[in-house]
Amino acid sequence: MATCVIVITTITLTSCGGRELFVPDAGAIPIPTLQTPPSDLSRAPQLQALVPRETAGIAPSSAPAAVDALPGAIAALHASADDPTELTRVYINGDTVIFDYEKDGVNGRSVSAVYRAGDDLIVSDPSFDDQVTFPLASIDPSVLPELVTGILARVPEAVVANVSLDVARSSGFGLVWNIEVDDARGSLATVYADLDGTVVAVDEAS
Repeated sequence: MATCVIVITTITLTSCGGRELFVPDAGAIPIPTLQTPPSDLSRAPQLQALVPRETAGIAPSSAPAAVDALPGAIAALHASADDPTELTRVYINGDTVIFDYEKDGVNGRSVSAVYRAGDDLIVSDPSFDDQVTFPLASIDPSVLPELVTGILARVPEAVVANVSLDVARSSGFGLVWNIEVDDARGSLATVYADLDGTVVAVDEAS
C-alpha cells in the first residue's frame, strides 16, 4: 500500500501519484496592516462611494444627530449612580444620546440612560436584553464628530440622521459605528466606521 509523507514545509505526494508542493515557513509572509485613517476623514477612499443625489435644492427633513453631545453624555453617565464600564448600545438621534447597559453588571438586566443637553440623565426601569457588551472606555468621543464632518464634506446636501454603536447593527463588521445618512429623498447610505474613524464600508440605499 502506498504511503504519503507530510512535512511541515514540504508536502510530498509523489508516492500517491500526485505532485510535490512547497509551503512557506511560518513568518515568511508579512501580516497585512490596516490603513491608517487620514487626518482629514473626508478623504477616506471608502467615502468616494457617497454620491450626492439631485434633490432640487430641498433640505432633508431629518434632524441632524446630536453627535457633539456625546462627550457631555459620557460625562453624565460616569457621574451617575450606576457609572457602568460596559455598554450594549449607544444610539444618537436629533437631540438625544441613549446608552444601554446591564444594570449592576447583571446579564440580561438591561436599562437605558437617556441624555439631553441641559437635562438630568434619565435611567429607565430594567428590562430583559442579552446583547453583547463592549467597554465604554473604547469610545473616543472626539472621533464621531470628525466622521460626520468628513461625510458631510462629501454630501453637503445630506444630514447624518442617527448613529448607533452595537454589535447587533454591525452587519458583520464587528463593533463599528452605524451612521445613517439622509437627504431630501430619504435614506442615502449607511456608513460603517471603526472606533478609530476608519471607514470600513458604505452601503448605498437602493
